[in-house]
Amino acid sequence: MYTQCSHCKAIFRVSMKELTAAQGLLRCGECGSTFDAMKSLSTTLPDDRKFIAENDADDVSPTPAEPQVRKKIYISQIKQADNQQHRAAGTTPVKRKLPKQRKSHSSKFILIAILCMGILLLVQLLYTQKDWLADQPLTASLTRAFCKIANCGVKIRRDLESIEMLNRNVYSHPNESDALMITATIENRAEFEQPYPLLEISFIGQKGDIIALRRFKPEEYLSTEISPQALMAIGKTVDFRVKITDPGQEAVRFQFRFL
Repeated sequence: MYTQCSHCKAIFRVSMKELTAAQGLLRCGECGSTFDAMKSLSTTLPDDRKFIAENDADDVSPTPAEPQVRKKIYISQIKQADNQQHRAAGTTPVKRKLPKQRKSHSSKFILIAILCMGILLLVQLLYTQKDWLADQPLTASLTRAFCKIANCGVKIRRDLESIEMLNRNVYSHPNESDALMITATIENRAEFEQPYPLLEISFIGQKGDIIALRRFKPEEYLSTEISPQALMAIGKTVDFRVKITDPGQEAVRFQFRFL
């Protein structure tokens, strides 16, 4: 099969296997231009480009000398193709390259997809392991902040046994005759932060029965400087003072309990 360069009109012999491998694009060995070989593909040479035998060269008039030279060039190129076992003489298959813009868009899409997958995996990890992460000192604050936004209801760890009463004192209210003042200090000895507990104060009679009892929420016994929603830091001590109605002479002792 034959094809012709669309730029310099040189003719080359090619095979369908070569055209398929090059996707129809060839580079001319004469002018170096790339051309579509499929457009001028033919099984025979055009009539005006038939070979001229060497022994008939004298019969040709000198006028069409230019075309004869071109025909010899075509013949030599085809012979060269034969010597190279039907490989296109002076032709080089041209590899189609993807536009840089298409490659850039593809790379950006892959990068965005990877980032989205990473964020999704991180969110999934935070959600499934939120309770454990909320107990770790390094990740507790981040996990609670995330669950507050996502409303995932993180379970806050508690250990009431680790909250210790360091000292306590009960005395009459200086301004109210039927009231008592109770002061105490508590400490969080757990290895993690935990919420402030519900405080229960009970007065016990001589027979061991409860004469009076009252429970205080964190916002009722903490000072205004401490937020009730805050967590007790590890090893933190907190002083508080509360007022309670005097149970009278029947109460012989009192006790604290954390709930």
